[in-house]
Amino acid sequence: MAMWEACLWGLLGAALVELRGLWSALQPSRKPKWPWKDGRGRPQVWGYVVAVVCRFGMAAGLDAVYAAAHQIAGPLGAVTMGIAAPLVIQQMAVRADSPPVIERAPLDAGEQVLNGRVEARGRAAGARDESTGGASVR
Repeated sequence: MAMWEACLWGLLGAALVELRGLWSALQPSRKPKWPWKDGRGRPQVWGYVVAVVCRFGMAAGLDAVYAAAHQIAGPLGAVTMGIAAPLVIQQMAVRADSPPVIERAPLDAGEQVLNGRVEARGRAAGARDESTGGASVR
């Protein structure tokens, strides 16, 4: 899929999210309310416009990156990425801020973790290793 095509599909996904938000905010079954208001209760269009531009930018940008990496195969994937763009970017930022995880081999049957250190436990702590001449295993 071409990058420009993926971006257009991503913009459609972002537009679907915005339309859903407006539809739920302006339902006739309850008092319609504009999502952004100032301190006096007056509708603020510019806050909404900025939010829509940001969402569309995230959708198009993320779709462009994924399409360039050949990770989007068709329109459904591009629309889905456009819908999920803010969440994907947020999760990437959270992962980038978290400390790296240090992998360790699984514990042996006779080991346990105490105060951050791996130590021998139970009968294995006092067991004697016959191959080393009876030395204690630790």
